[in-house]
Amino acid sequence: MKKKIIYSVIAVLLIAVIVVAYIQMSGNTMDKHKAKESLEAFLEQNYPDMNYKIKRSVGYGWTDSTYQFKVVKKDPSAVETTYSFYVSGMEPYEVFSDTIHESNIDKEASKKLNTEAERYIRTLLQKKVPQVDSVDTDVEVYSKVANEWTPQVKTPKPIVIMLEIQKGKLTKEQMLQQCKLMQKLLNDQSIDYGMVEAGYRSIVNGEEDYEYVSFTPEQKLSIHDIK
Repeated sequence: MKKKIIYSVIAVLLIAVIVVAYIQMSGNTMDKHKAKESLEAFLEQNYPDMNYKIKRSVGYGWTDSTYQFKVVKKDPSAVETTYSFYVSGMEPYEVFSDTIHESNIDKEASKKLNTEAERYIRTLLQKKVPQVDSVDTDVEVYSKVANEWTPQVKTPKPIVIMLEIQKGKLTKEQMLQQCKLMQKLLNDQSIDYGMVEAGYRSIVNGEEDYEYVSFTPEQKLSIHDIK
């Protein structure tokens, strides 16, 4: 009798281990469903007129809790193209990359416009904020939409502007005022950006140290945004 009980306990434990291992290797149904909903919302927002379907088979990366979905896009001539999308298996179930957008980027045209955008924005900001050292942008276009970059150039996705600024002896209040000024300069030029990430650089005990301020075009900046 005791042996039967022991065998039963062992069997239950083995089943539990197998179930846990299966969930770890393939993800759980609830998270998979929520990840798919997140992808559907992403596609509806970014490609509202696209005719597509999401295949039922789903891959799962257990090492980073990521679901892989196959999205089949059908164009007016009935030609189908399949794209892979990776979605986090944890809240907020973020879509990590837009493979439809990435596959359409004209890299040569984007590189040229990107260089021109960086030069333009750096010149614009340094007139009022001379501490700006460098400007990096991520201009991406599908085709050569312009011979040169100007604030009027509209990209498929708003650009991100990354700044490196010499902090020196600037106080947090002065950094805040600078960021408000840079936000106004960019907005006055109607530059199509989604986010600015400003890194204020200083040397502390012989090592580089950064304080960051991130802002969008509409954001009401406050001292709490200085990190």
